[in-house]
Amino acid sequence: MNAAAKPEPPHRAAGLARFWVLLISTVVLAGVLFLIVRLGGYVEGEEFSPTHFRSRTFTFYEIPLIHWQITPIRRDTSTPMTALTLTQKNLITPPPGEPTLWHLVSLKNGGGEPVHDDAALLMKQLRYHAGGDSYWKTWTNDHPEMAKELWPTIGKLAERELYILLPRLFEIVRQSENPATLRSLVRGYLQEEYKSLIRDMRDAGQDDLADALAAEAASDLTPLPPT
Repeated sequence: MNAAAKPEPPHRAAGLARFWVLLISTVVLAGVLFLIVRLGGYVEGEEFSPTHFRSRTFTFYEIPLIHWQITPIRRDTSTPMTALTLTQKNLITPPPGEPTLWHLVSLKNGGGEPVHDDAALLMKQLRYHAGGDSYWKTWTNDHPEMAKELWPTIGKLAERELYILLPRLFEIVRQSENPATLRSLVRGYLQEEYKSLIRDMRDAGQDDLADALAAEAASDLTPLPPT
């Protein structure tokens, strides 16, 4: 006759219960963290190199709130055809090597709306299409002499992060019929804008930045009057 099975000792049964509770809690917590990171920790954006006129997208995952990156950054090229045309025609001349200067175009965290930075003002124009074609690529091909006036100026302003000046500058281009008119209108516009920026910097007590702007303006334009 077989002896009756002995019951588990109380301390052993309690240990097994704690193990299962811990295991289930860990699985649930891991699932919750996965959903939080999956839904709220996805980061995507775009950046632009003003020296090489290239753009690229980037994506990665981070822990929300503390912004702790937990996956490598994945990057893919997103350079518009207009920008490629400019470098191919030597209207923008990149320095040797790969880009090291990048400006933020846009950034989106989780399910939120993308936030656009100043460089988006230029990217919008480089991607602008009219009638199914890239507007500024077509304009550049149709107006080669004016393109030689426009794009190097755009490149300098982009490197200086003066993207805020570009929308009005592109409007001026549309009003110009020849290189001489374009040159005159652009010079007059930039002179006034630089003077305004320099004055604002001095009023804000940022004399070093004002001096840097004055030096940049003097290298490109006729000397500005004292501000």
